[in-house]
Amino acid sequence: MNIFAQRLPVAAVSLFAVLMAGTAAYAGPHIDGKVATTLQTCQHISTSCANTTKDAAGVLVFPSVVKADLIIGGAGGKGALIENGKITGYYSIGAGTAGLEAGIDDSSEIYVFRTADALAKLKTGSGWHVGTGAGVTVVNADANAQAANGDVNVYVFDSEGLHGDVSVSAFDIWKTGSPRPKA
Repeated sequence: MNIFAQRLPVAAVSLFAVLMAGTAAYAGPHIDGKVATTLQTCQHISTSCANTTKDAAGVLVFPSVVKADLIIGGAGGKGALIENGKITGYYSIGAGTAGLEAGIDDSSEIYVFRTADALAKLKTGSGWHVGTGAGVTVVNADANAQAANGDVNVYVFDSEGLHGDVSVSAFDIWKTGSPRPKA
């Protein structure tokens, strides 16, 4: 085995650890301003985001979800839950990946809980897995949001606009300060 093949996994894990250390540094009340700005940005770039967040049972906002991959990688970020216009809790998001991927991405993610039942599953569980059983719809255009029948709509965007071609099915979400849920 050559030296490159031996050091590649270590480099990938190290890169991910450095990026995630930055996201962990801003968990808690001092991210409130970033949460509010991120929600306003989504509402500005997508009329469906503006419409669905008005009547939502809750809106979970992650201003920055950093994804880093170099064969082995992952993603993570910190955010806040908004209910009735007020922040009611802080949450963490994370995922691990393995495969032929390389790159770094930083985007914002907003989870709009359309029903009280969907929100209760997030709040009462030890962790929430964004998977097929969660009733999650990734919104890729305003028309999609109007027809979406999932309990949770997800908006993913960055400085270039709304992204509908992303997968969020590998993410776990848990209350900040609690241990990450086991798969």
